[in-house]
Amino acid sequence: MADEQRWLPVSQVMSELSANPDFVEALYRRLGHDPKAGGILGPEEIKRLRELILGKNFEALDLFPGMTVTGMGRAVQLAAAAMDASGNKADPQPERTEGANLEEELGLPATGDPPAPDAYLRPLGFGLQAGDRIDPVLANEYASSQRLADVLNRLSLNSPGGGKRYRVATGGQSVDAADALMEALMTSGHDLEVKDSRYFANFGDLIYRGRDVLTPFWIDTGIPVPGTDRTLLVPVSHSQHEFIIRGPVVDADLSFYFGIDGEAVFRPSVTRDQAWVMGRVAHRYRGTEAVEVTRLAGSIVRTYTAIKQRHRELPFGGYYSLGVCNDVNAMIEMKMHGGTSLFPLTLDPRFFSGGGEVDQLARSLPLDNGRDSEPDPRRILGSIPVANLTMLPLPSLRDDLETVSAAWRSGTLPLTGSDYTLIWAVALIAALPAILWLVRRQQRLIQSRNIG
Repeated sequence: MADEQRWLPVSQVMSELSANPDFVEALYRRLGHDPKAGGILGPEEIKRLRELILGKNFEALDLFPGMTVTGMGRAVQLAAAAMDASGNKADPQPERTEGANLEEELGLPATGDPPAPDAYLRPLGFGLQAGDRIDPVLANEYASSQRLADVLNRLSLNSPGGGKRYRVATGGQSVDAADALMEALMTSGHDLEVKDSRYFANFGDLIYRGRDVLTPFWIDTGIPVPGTDRTLLVPVSHSQHEFIIRGPVVDADLSFYFGIDGEAVFRPSVTRDQAWVMGRVAHRYRGTEAVEVTRLAGSIVRTYTAIKQRHRELPFGGYYSLGVCNDVNAMIEMKMHGGTSLFPLTLDPRFFSGGGEVDQLARSLPLDNGRDSEPDPRRILGSIPVANLTMLPLPSLRDDLETVSAAWRSGTLPLTGSDYTLIWAVALIAALPAILWLVRRQQRLIQSRNIG
């Protein structure tokens, strides 16, 4: 009960505010067309959202939009087309070009004022705010976290085959790679831990009268929930690799993922998540493993930058086409563990046709964006951001996941509708000879009776 009081369902908020047409239009604009502000919705989803609100079917909003992963892809394409038609295009991605040879000091610890507590919050009126709260602890080290993230991203763009280099001097040595910098920091007495963390994605970032609002982005997995006529709906998960650096010179907190801003980069951590997104650490890395994760993350930064420069036509900086947040983290998990437990994965392997390590990892991922993709209960359950399903604060989701999990582990999970159709078709084909024999036998019996 205490958890339920910490946040509000979006249905309750909409029920209170839907009588105000100005609010309704503001919500459409925020959740429908701004890729940095919320889920990317296509015209069909916008239309359905309007119908739900105008029809006062507020409870349905708590499971909105309920589309499949393939449907997400269609929505992205339609949303991009709608933005092009309206002239409201996404921000152009900055072009990164190879510069001159440059070496500079690491510059840590960095100086600078921490962001204000409301720096990332925007008042929307109607008692609503949008955005993230600042974490006061992370804010104190924000300047150093930002500087370290900038340096790691710039080092990551150095070609491993040579050419012009960006270098950083630290501890009496010069480094030109992200992993080399982390090694240098560890040599100087710093501790590095990398965490593979999973959360529920927060596509709304809404606060209503000081309380968090539940705004997950629900997708239909296609898995039947045993004992019901429903398929399993789950909130889209968010994953990131978190880099925690502690030592005599600098403390810094970074995260790495491919964001809805179209950037696969190291980022400074400074905000505090809403409580309902939960949080679970799937893997922890230290020592040489942490350095290896840093190296691979740097390679991903370089590869994604090159792909986006070749394909500037991709909407939303390549989000969805080059994956969602999970895809780059799945590559790291694949490299470190030989498989991945993340869902959904949406990248289009056609953009990863090269022979490099990242391209090969991308092509090896189990993808969820094709019509022939079968739902994978292991990865769907592996992306849920709690160590135990009993910890989930959403009762209906918890019940469905426990039912599906129990059936999957016992080997009794029902097949998808497409599998039933296939089995029925195979059985029908196999039974055709017997059916034809029975029909012919019946015809002969009728004929013999008529003769008699």
